[in-house]
Amino acid sequence: MKLETKANLAMGAFLLACLIPSVGMFLLPEDPPAANQTLAQPPSLTAREGGLNWNALDEVTDYVADHFALRQRLITANSALEAAVLHTSAQDSVVLGKEGWLFYAETVDDYLHTDPLTDRELSGAARTLALASEYAQGQGARLVFTVAPNKASLYSWYLPYVGRPMPVANDIDRLVPLLEAQGVAYADLFAPFREQYQEEERVLYHATDSHWTNRGAALAHDTLIEALGLEGRTAWFTQPGRDVPTHRGDLYEMLYPTGGSLSPDTEFDQPFTFAYTRPVRGPEDLRIQTENPEKTGSLLMFRDSFGNTLYPFLAEDYGQALFSRSMPWQLTLLEETGADTVIVELVERNLDYLVRWAPIFPAPQRGLTGEPPAGEAAARAAAQEDGKLAGFLRLEGAVSGPVDVDSPIYVQLGETLYEASPAGECEEGEHPFTLYVSAGSALDDIRVLYLLDGQVLQAGRTELSQA
Repeated sequence: MKLETKANLAMGAFLLACLIPSVGMFLLPEDPPAANQTLAQPPSLTAREGGLNWNALDEVTDYVADHFALRQRLITANSALEAAVLHTSAQDSVVLGKEGWLFYAETVDDYLHTDPLTDRELSGAARTLALASEYAQGQGARLVFTVAPNKASLYSWYLPYVGRPMPVANDIDRLVPLLEAQGVAYADLFAPFREQYQEEERVLYHATDSHWTNRGAALAHDTLIEALGLEGRTAWFTQPGRDVPTHRGDLYEMLYPTGGSLSPDTEFDQPFTFAYTRPVRGPEDLRIQTENPEKTGSLLMFRDSFGNTLYPFLAEDYGQALFSRSMPWQLTLLEETGADTVIVELVERNLDYLVRWAPIFPAPQRGLTGEPPAGEAAARAAAQEDGKLAGFLRLEGAVSGPVDVDSPIYVQLGETLYEASPAGECEEGEHPFTLYVSAGSALDDIRVLYLLDGQVLQAGRTELSQA
């Protein structure tokens, strides 16, 4: 065979291979998305508001990139090749660790202490939780806050070399004393997990997942039950069980979407006896409700993905339980459920949620004597009826200018003074606040108050907008 013929055949084969992903979209069944992927929707020639969609070509590009044939298999092959040959991760969100361990890339900054929350943000986070706890107490419930540790915080020796941590305390260690000062009940999960490794060399997180194992969830449950002072509940961590290769790690699935590796997880011998009071599709549901006629008490828990394996243990402990993944936390669900206990669980890497998302509950009223002098700071606020709390408006804004690190933010509407949650969206250098007030409040007479050097001042200028 002539050299020219061989070259033509090779070129033809190459072009044919290049056509397979695109042409195969019309011939081969599409692979389901892996892990938490959200695939691009089909493009449209018309815009939602009518007329031509000028972004149609970009949407076509995004759609093809997410839906080409054999996509997941090709991603898996490429990830395996890069890991084996270059010892690097093909996914920016996943870090290749030692001995086959995988880590969520977002947690590296926490480990290195390179992007800490400011003192003002941490103080605001503690105050927001204190206000949530105050509201819960007013509804006859007690609130306990807990933080699920990042895997890198517990098992950092499995990380690759990513640099030396800065010689400063991490965010959670800086936050805990502030919680104690504000009277917020905190259940420490870091200590029992570290103790298990130090004493038993027991690893309670999956090597290829960002979450704890079922046995780790059981330890978290037992720690929470002890913090709540509940008696007569099963101590699940010491219950017998068998390890079965059933778990498909979320980080593994990001890297190798068609890979078949499964890691062992514990199946406890003792069965759960609770029942669901509404149909569930899976542990990722935004709202899960359970009942257990053999138990008393009522629980309202706000959770993230770490609650996927934790909630069944807690459902076993209460006569009624509601597990919510809503964000921001809808604390007014207390009025619906009549729960006597509130648990707020948040993973360490998302501690900034405490300063970005204010919980939903009516703002507490405060008292004030005298007329505070005007300060240098300015304030802005926006009022809107967002539908999350019927009969109430959400006032969200920020103070710009110097304030004390631990300053509360107050909003006076007419003769009524409220304390706002020091949380919300804001620009750099601003101090956010959010509060829910009655829809009939005197918005045309608004003043924002804060502390500077311990003195109560009012913003020299407050701009209000209404949606």
